[in-house]
Amino acid sequence: MSVITQKVATMQTADSMPMARLAMREVREIAYRAVMTKGASNAEAQAAARQVLFAEIHHGTGIASLATWLEEGTWLLGAFPYIRVDTPTGKSYRVDPAAHCHALVHGVLLVDVASTGVGSEVLCSTLSHDTHLLDEALLNAAISSGHTVVHRSPGADNRTTFATPAGDLGTGFSAAGQGAPHTAPEDPDTSRFYTADEPPPGEFALSTEAERTARRLELAHGGIHVDAAIWSELRAIAAGYLVPEA
Repeated sequence: MSVITQKVATMQTADSMPMARLAMREVREIAYRAVMTKGASNAEAQAAARQVLFAEIHHGTGIASLATWLEEGTWLLGAFPYIRVDTPTGKSYRVDPAAHCHALVHGVLLVDVASTGVGSEVLCSTLSHDTHLLDEALLNAAISSGHTVVHRSPGADNRTTFATPAGDLGTGFSAAGQGAPHTAPEDPDTSRFYTADEPPPGEFALSTEAERTARRLELAHGGIHVDAAIWSELRAIAAGYLVPEA
C-alpha cells in the first residue's frame, strides 16, 4: 500500500478563499500519482505531470485542469484511429472525428507526430489553448525537432499557440490567409498541429526561456499557491495509487 503524507501550508486570500502553498515537487508528484490511478503508464504519467506543473507555474491553470479531467477521464482507451494522407507539403494525419482527444492523454503523442518534419500536420478534435496543458509538450517538441511547432484552432480568430527551438512560447491569434497546412482547420470542431520553419504571423504574447526560468526560481522560494479544496480532492485521488483492490 502506498501512503502519501504531506504537510501543506494553508492561508486565506483577501476574499477568504482557502489556499494551499506547495512546492513544485508536490504538484508534480500528486499529478503523477493521480493520473496513474486512471491507468496511465509510468512514462505517460511523468509527461502528464510535467504538463500540469508547467501550466500551474506559468498560468495557474494546471491543478484545476487536472481536477476537471479526473472527474471523467481515463487512460484505458483503445486504438487511436486515424488516416494518413500524403500532401504536397508533407504527411497529414487526420484523427477520426469520433475519437475524443485530450491534452493530458494525447497531447504529447499528437505534438510529437506533428513535429516529424516541416509540413507535417495532425488534425484532431478541438483542444483548448486556455488550459495551457499543451505548452510544455510544444516546447519539448520544438527543441527536439529544431523546428517551430504550432497548435492552431478553427474560427475567425485563429487562436494559436506556438513554440520555437530557441525556447520562445507564443500565445495569441494567427493572421488569416496562410497556405495549407498553416490555415485554420476547416472543420469547426478540429485542432491542427503542424511544424514550420518560422512562427506564424499574427498577434502573440511571447515568453522566453529566461523569463520562465526566473519564474521557476521565484516559486522555488515562495511556493505555488493553489485552491486548497481542489488540492485536497487531488490528494484523495492520488492516495489510490498502488493501493490493491479489496
